Amino acid sequence: MGLRHLISFFKRILLLCGIYALSRLAFFFKNYEISQFSELMAAMAEGLRFDISALLYINTPVVLLFIVHFFFPAQKAFNRLINTVFYCINIPFILLNNIDIVFYAFNLKRSTIDFFNFITYTDVKNVYLNYIFEYWEITLLSIVQIGFLLSITRLPHLYKRSIFSLATLLLFVGVMVLGMRGGTQLKPIKPINAGVLTNSSFPDLVLNTPFTILNSYNQENLSPIGYFQEIDSTIYNPIHQYPSDSFTKENVVIIILESFSKEFIGFHNEGKGYTPFLDSIMANGLVVENAFANGIRSIEALPAITASIPSLMPEPFITTAYANNRFESIASLLRNEDYSTSFFHGGERGTMGFYEFSKKTGFQEYFGREEYNNDADYDNNWGIYDAPFFQFFAQELNKKKEPFLTAFFSLTSHPPYKIPEQYKGKFPEGNLEIHQSIGYTDYALKRFFDTAKQSNWFDNTLFVITADHTSPLSDNSDYKNKIGRYSIPLVFWKSDNSLKGNIKTISQQTDIMPSILHILGYDKEFFSFGKSIFDKKSWAVSYLKGQYLLISDQNFLLNKDENYNSFTDLTLKNKSETNDSLTILLQSVKQDFNNRMIKNQMRLNEN
Repeated sequence: MGLRHLISFFKRILLLCGIYALSRLAFFFKNYEISQFSELMAAMAEGLRFDISALLYINTPVVLLFIVHFFFPAQKAFNRLINTVFYCINIPFILLNNIDIVFYAFNLKRSTIDFFNFITYTDVKNVYLNYIFEYWEITLLSIVQIGFLLSITRLPHLYKRSIFSLATLLLFVGVMVLGMRGGTQLKPIKPINAGVLTNSSFPDLVLNTPFTILNSYNQENLSPIGYFQEIDSTIYNPIHQYPSDSFTKENVVIIILESFSKEFIGFHNEGKGYTPFLDSIMANGLVVENAFANGIRSIEALPAITASIPSLMPEPFITTAYANNRFESIASLLRNEDYSTSFFHGGERGTMGFYEFSKKTGFQEYFGREEYNNDADYDNNWGIYDAPFFQFFAQELNKKKEPFLTAFFSLTSHPPYKIPEQYKGKFPEGNLEIHQSIGYTDYALKRFFDTAKQSNWFDNTLFVITADHTSPLSDNSDYKNKIGRYSIPLVFWKSDNSLKGNIKTISQQTDIMPSILHILGYDKEFFSFGKSIFDKKSWAVSYLKGQYLLISDQNFLLNKDENYNSFTDLTLKNKSETNDSLTILLQSVKQDFNNRMIKNQMRLNEN
């Protein structure tokens, strides 16, 4: 591709960026208050990144035709083909972008690929004819934009090709890749990245509809569920409020340990384990004996633990089209109570979407490998080793304004389970390669507590320690089953031993947020897909490969499509008669989750 071709193509993209900018202006004036005008300026700037990414993907066929045109520039029919393809692929996306100017008020989110499912069940002729006339100003905007687009007809003339042309082609490919990815960051941008750079509270204003549609193309979207006309709130209710005499406003430290299966914890296995320090914490804390992860990946754990959002769909919440839904979290709720909030993970910024999600969730500050700023402690794989990063964590907490909420996500016990050279041989190796790294992280946790005990904030702090998920490695037959695959530790601990004992209630990661609020004496209403460990509702739910698993005191319920099967054993081989009450509970959870996720009703007063 020659320089003239390059300039000609990017002139087209530049004009399209202007067209998308006009749509963003209209989107703002239709859906936001004029008092929020400063947000528009930020969205216009950051939105350009998402516009370019979407436009380069959309116009990939045009790029290929431009390359062919470089070798056959004199063909008038081919020139017309390029322009025809350019118009045919860009006009529909302009219209989709403009449809959302109106539809956003109903969906409270940018449209995704499920929009096309919607129109197959709609009287398209009547609905869209009415749309054209009722919202005439949007129709007029679309006509003007399409008119601008159709004004582009010119293509570069023939000129002598050279080595310089090849260099230009290589440069063009590099620019295309960079533009499609949205920059040089670790991973290509996704809808969840919107608003992060400018700290915007309106990610949908930053986004454009073609971008959200393209990013949801290969994702299985949720379908509405209608088992019940109205869900019985005595069976399942995501709206919570706990009676309280006083809100203590204690500090909250949530520690999430990478791959800490319950089977590695000595406290749970008659002293046979690799976590002597965590065992000592559990001996003096409130231990949830039957705690389960809601998923099997770290990217699923963070929404479950901090925002009480389970992964009851094929993709992790962070990477789905629903990631920009409005939701409450432990961070957002406590920020409203004057808590300072922070999140720590020793990996590179962008790893597993933690940085973006922590910002969406309401954590004011993020600390990772870049903030640690000392690669002498880098493991050359995932990030900073746990021991030094835990110490960094303790030091940073000394700078925080109280009360504070903070979450720490460890990483050393992640494959390849590498620990610092000076610690090799100091921890039991066990039968699995992960065991030594579990011992190392437990030691890092001990050192953190040793340091934290010297701080003024320590005695006024609720500590919550759990795991993101279990390890796929196991050498204990009691856990080599589908139930054991989700079994994790969970303990609530305070230095004055006021929280102590064992809770037998079956609980899950989504129960952590409501349980913390319950312990603190938070007395306002809030939304949570989970429940408090003190509610005496004993169940946990997960989803994998199209199959739901409900764990209860009575038995284990598996559901795929509309088949429900109950089992009495951990290996899920011994069938029993299906319990109707458990089926109703699972159906209630499924219906509430799907419908709220689709309708963006994951907060109070959004029913």
